Amino acid sequence: MKESRRFIQTIRFVLACSVVAYALICRRLPTSGNSNPIVLRAITAMAVVLVIVIFVMRRIQVLPVEAILTTQSPDPKALLRWRKGYLTTYALSVAIALYGLALHFLGSSFMQVVPFFVAGLALILFLGPVSPKSREFPSATDARQ
Repeated sequence: MKESRRFIQTIRFVLACSVVAYALICRRLPTSGNSNPIVLRAITAMAVVLVIVIFVMRRIQVLPVEAILTTQSPDPKALLRWRKGYLTTYALSVAIALYGLALHFLGSSFMQVVPFFVAGLALILFLGPVSPKSREFPSATDARQ
């Protein structure tokens, strides 16, 4: 479990750094065209849908596996599903930041694409892996001691 958690944390750190790098690239490079407000709204709507998908997917894929891992000894299949769930979550979060990068190169200003970078980075940072043992509730005998 510790190795899987360390692997997920490493991937999380690398992806968070990549989102920051995308923002720095957009800050340094000027836009090359005129912004199309229809494209901006459409991609914003896609990003909002993607955020919803991330939370639904986590509820379906990650949370049940975390419950299994708290009750049982480390099951290899459950650990694999746990890793896949987190990797998928982070990949979708980076996709939101990539929407911002694409919008910038399609002509949107830096201030118009900053919310995409903030959303992607916030999802990566706040949806970190939780050790299944930390989600356990204390038993009645623990409370008395």
